[in-house]
Amino acid sequence: MEVKRFHSDHLVALRQLYLESRTVTFTWLDTTNFGLLDFDRDTDGEQIWVAVEGEEVLGFISIWAPDCFIHHLFVSPQQLRSGAGSKLLNTSKQHYSELSLKCLVANENAIGFYHSKGFVIDSTVEGGLESYHLMKFSAST
Repeated sequence: MEVKRFHSDHLVALRQLYLESRTVTFTWLDTTNFGLLDFDRDTDGEQIWVAVEGEEVLGFISIWAPDCFIHHLFVSPQQLRSGAGSKLLNTSKQHYSELSLKCLVANENAIGFYHSKGFVIDSTVEGGLESYHLMKFSAST
């Protein structure tokens, strides 16, 4: 498995992965309006790295560079616990000494994953099903 910078050759697979992963993961949300082109809109202007095994796209991370903010980290549902998420996160840590992200409170698996990678909950914003934790990572702590 390796991590590469996004290339247009990855686009079709990433659109599908993003749609499938959100539909499978966000069981507490109405996902009927999710679509393939959401990937393009939701990652516009972001730095994107892609985890691949041969020609297969396993996952991606997108970062809004001006704020060192991880906007998305998704791994194909068939590749969960394969190490792809860790590799993507480690790649981002090589480029940024501090990172932040929002993680939905209902997404307990993701919260556990980020905790295991050194992220701490900085604050929580209440909003019903959209409640989220602001989580931060600093290489200096």
